Amino acid sequence: MKHINPSIILVRPQLPENIGMVARVMHNFGLKDLVLVSPKDNWLNSKSINASKKANKIIKNVKVYNTLQSAISKSKYTYVVATTNRIRYLEKNSTSDFKFIKKKFLSNNKIAILFGPENSGLSNEDLSLSDLIFTIQTNNSSNSLNLSHAVTIFCYKLFEFNDLKSFKNIKIKKDIANKLQLSKFLNYLITNLDNKNFFTPKEKKDSMKNNIYAIFTKIPFTKKELQTLWGIVKNLTK
Repeated sequence: MKHINPSIILVRPQLPENIGMVARVMHNFGLKDLVLVSPKDNWLNSKSINASKKANKIIKNVKVYNTLQSAISKSKYTYVVATTNRIRYLEKNSTSDFKFIKKKFLSNNKIAILFGPENSGLSNEDLSLSDLIFTIQTNNSSNSLNLSHAVTIFCYKLFEFNDLKSFKNIKIKKDIANKLQLSKFLNYLITNLDNKNFFTPKEKKDSMKNNIYAIFTKIPFTKKELQTLWGIVKNLTK
């Protein structure tokens, strides 16, 4: 059976000790790849190192990126899950069912799970880059989880899944376009739409871009399908 081993991506984390605690819990449950997007300066300090306990190797091998788009595209992920407990008015697939996402994980090769900053969570722009929005169910009167606690719940469920022998017949999807390939296409599409003054009025440009990303991340495209879309758009722009 395939072992699920996704990357954990912390987007704009605020507290060094939370980064350390995330590394610690990843080590507890057998995950290795920690990615930071635009962390605060000097995040690697005594607080993060002390909080990480025996996960020094994870801390030392952390990958750091300036933007979420570069973190996702350069690592060529094929499936990205964004976690949030805030209501976001986006046309995105969403779930709180761990079994549902396990099926998705088993059928994809390179996976990332996004966690937002402690003070605000993931933005709409962050969420638009994901394939699925996941919400951890909590008491309705208190739905705000500490960053490291949210990662702990996710890591434990992944550890639990990896110990199960169910879902063994799920096939891995082959020839799926990765996020770098999709990102290049969407950047080309949006640039050409911008040149044709598609984004009007200007104040709605961001929400219109988010809608475009939502359309193209609802289902995974094969490389052949994405090449067809490239051909369509290039011919229309001639």
